[in-house]
Amino acid sequence: MLLQFSVKNFRSFKDEVKLSLEASSDKELENNLTRIGRDRVLNNAVVLGANASGKSNVFLAITAAIMTIRKSNSRQIKEELEHIVPFVFDEETAQQPTAFEFVFYAEGTKYVYGFSATRSEVVEEHLYYYKSAKASMVFERRKGEPYKFAGDKRELSPIVERNADNKLFLATATAWNCKSTRIPYLWFEEKINTYANTMDQLFGIAAPLYLKDADDSLHLFTNHLLHEADINIDDYALDAFDIAENAAVHGLPPELAHLAPQLIPKGKAVQIQTVHTIEKDDSGTAQFKLAFLDESLGTRHLFMFAPILKRAFETGETVCIDEFDSSLHPMLAVYLIRLFNDPAVNRAHAQLIISAHTMELLSPGILRRDQIYFTEKKRKTGISELYSLDEFSLRKGENVRKAYLLGRYGAVPDIPEGALL
Repeated sequence: MLLQFSVKNFRSFKDEVKLSLEASSDKELENNLTRIGRDRVLNNAVVLGANASGKSNVFLAITAAIMTIRKSNSRQIKEELEHIVPFVFDEETAQQPTAFEFVFYAEGTKYVYGFSATRSEVVEEHLYYYKSAKASMVFERRKGEPYKFAGDKRELSPIVERNADNKLFLATATAWNCKSTRIPYLWFEEKINTYANTMDQLFGIAAPLYLKDADDSLHLFTNHLLHEADINIDDYALDAFDIAENAAVHGLPPELAHLAPQLIPKGKAVQIQTVHTIEKDDSGTAQFKLAFLDESLGTRHLFMFAPILKRAFETGETVCIDEFDSSLHPMLAVYLIRLFNDPAVNRAHAQLIISAHTMELLSPGILRRDQIYFTEKKRKTGISELYSLDEFSLRKGENVRKAYLLGRYGAVPDIPEGALL
């Protein structure tokens, strides 16, 4: 589980900002958190804010860090670190490194891992773990200084000469079977993922999962999700077809046809049809099928979310989705968030981190104050800030939704009253 993510000098975040999922001492909505040892870890976090305030940059930052780690071993000498994008509205920061740090639990152990890098090289990197109340070092590296190790020096020190200035030691050491880096590296590889809420990416991820549904459990999960969402779909059918055929006829949107080779080998792609039961005036009911493309955009998004959510509930994945509520009814967005706070559903302690515009999330009984974050960009400087509702002193019984819309917490667009084109 993710406890904290921090980033500095990335896109619109010039100064360090932190997204913390460590719960405060507040006793409200205890089902919204998981206890691990001494830590109380939140199951959800939502980022709210005006358009262009920096919400998406939070998720781009998490993505940049994860992808820099995952692609490290395949990076060629002198190849740029493509995901590093510093704050460019300042001549100094444009030349300075971007810094990321994660605090997380993996296989029962608490880790702290971070690095800073420019487009050309890694400037600093560190990995610590907790075996008591105090963190213990696994390794540290700084540009121009010898690597530092503690405990596993014999295993790790020979790997230094196999690393490169533009590669992360965490990935290099794991590739050479170092036990002390394997668990934290695999957490980045398997247990935290970011998703852009676009059909292009979602279809490429969801379709293979649907096709691997050998025990029909995903089929049951998706149907249950659709029924709970009050969507008039009774069932669905999947099949494979030759790419040479017209993809649109089989329910694959034309704009997604380029994904077909990635979905199934040997020139196959996915056919999706939904089944609807319709009442007839005099003759009972009849079933009709629709191509996936003929369903509403919101229904398609929910259909693509289903395998991602099910996998998270089984593996304990931290799921990060930008613009989560795009095309979703507010009540449906609330329902999906609440699944992560239902111990009967979320048995593996998965987490959901989202950006949204849905005001219903600020209604009482849905999220704790420490689960709600805001982004605000300063017009004069172009600098984004990230801060929690928990930083404000709320009056007892305060209507948070109303107060937010009135601008008490910032993070709302400043539109002049009566403004017209």
